[in-house]
Amino acid sequence: MFTTNDIPDLAYLCKQLHESLQLPVYCTSNADFEEEMILNSSLSPHPFFSDSAELFRSVISQGTDWHGPILSETNFMEQFIVLPLKHNGHGQSIIVIGPAIRQKLNDEICGNLLNDYSLFHTERTSWKEYWNRLPVMNRLRMLHIGVLANWIIHREALDITDVLQSSLQYELPVRQKEIVELALADRREFPIFYEEIGKANQMLALIRSGNKNELMKKLAETTYEETEALSKRSHLRSVKNLAISGVSISMLAAIEGGLYEELAFTLCNIHIQHIEELNEGKTVEAAAIQAMLDFADRVAQCRKNSVSKPVYVCKEYIYRHLFEEISLQQLSELSGLNPEYLSQLFKKETGLTLMNYIQWERIEEAKKLLAHSNAPILTIGARLTFYDQSHFIKVFKKHTGVTPKQYRNGIRAGSVQFPW
Repeated sequence: MFTTNDIPDLAYLCKQLHESLQLPVYCTSNADFEEEMILNSSLSPHPFFSDSAELFRSVISQGTDWHGPILSETNFMEQFIVLPLKHNGHGQSIIVIGPAIRQKLNDEICGNLLNDYSLFHTERTSWKEYWNRLPVMNRLRMLHIGVLANWIIHREALDITDVLQSSLQYELPVRQKEIVELALADRREFPIFYEEIGKANQMLALIRSGNKNELMKKLAETTYEETEALSKRSHLRSVKNLAISGVSISMLAAIEGGLYEELAFTLCNIHIQHIEELNEGKTVEAAAIQAMLDFADRVAQCRKNSVSKPVYVCKEYIYRHLFEEISLQQLSELSGLNPEYLSQLFKKETGLTLMNYIQWERIEEAKKLLAHSNAPILTIGARLTFYDQSHFIKVFKKHTGVTPKQYRNGIRAGSVQFPW
């Protein structure tokens, strides 16, 4: 490990970090912030701090005993790498790299986040502008930056897991640890603990196998009153927490049962978002049950169309990339089979050629978009890679017997029967 005398000129080091990483770099050479340096003339004005140095000081003040690089994250989505410079084994100078943001925030996330902190309208505008100007860096990349900066300064080889572990500064209170141990002891002592696990495992097995009818019977035998409260202050919150846990575990069981991962995650998110909007315990319970049954039903549908692994891989890829161009060569490389054999195998197992299957899937998706959105027909066709509107209309009519416009009008009227 390098000592103070071995560390290169601090200003030069910070300059190189800033230019290499294209991130703001701040450095203070003592704990009283008497000597400071900020490298980034284009650092966006912060909604809370008129002086950008105040932002970095606030980040440093959150720590107490720095032992190595950490990833510091604020309540407002900002990410920083904080790196103490070890002077004869003691942290004195500190370098802060950032801020960055994990991802661009859409209007919904911005609105929800700002609602959490009851910010006024003027503050909301400045926060949105600030977030939009921040460089985007995911957590993994920030952790690697911490590892790299630490190696440059201290010649100390760390792994990103070391940085992440140091960053997790929340520690379970002693009293809470005692509660956990006592609760585990009580559960082990009484048979009800094993009965609850047994029931849960049975239900997950039924989702995994797509057995909706038996799952319904098991769910009918279970009530939320039999389960332990997951909130000490609100019955509704407790029921919601339990429902969300159930939906999340059901999603994993459905994936194990063969449901496409992307589909399973999307369904899980939608069900949880719906549950969060509900305001009555009985409707939350009903929504959770419907979500679990939905997963079982979709697994059953997948199992009806059971195919070999190469065909399954192709079908899942098609599902995930339906809005992109898909070629036979791509699917061939993905499945590990030559194009001719893959085409024969796919036709044998599904009854459709690969290109016909892709076309059929796109029409099925188009039907959903026509029924549930107000997007123009031309836009829907373009999103699904049909090269012009007439091509989209021709293919759609071939599969459904009607034009996209007729389909949409008939769905909305609720009075037209179509031949499918």
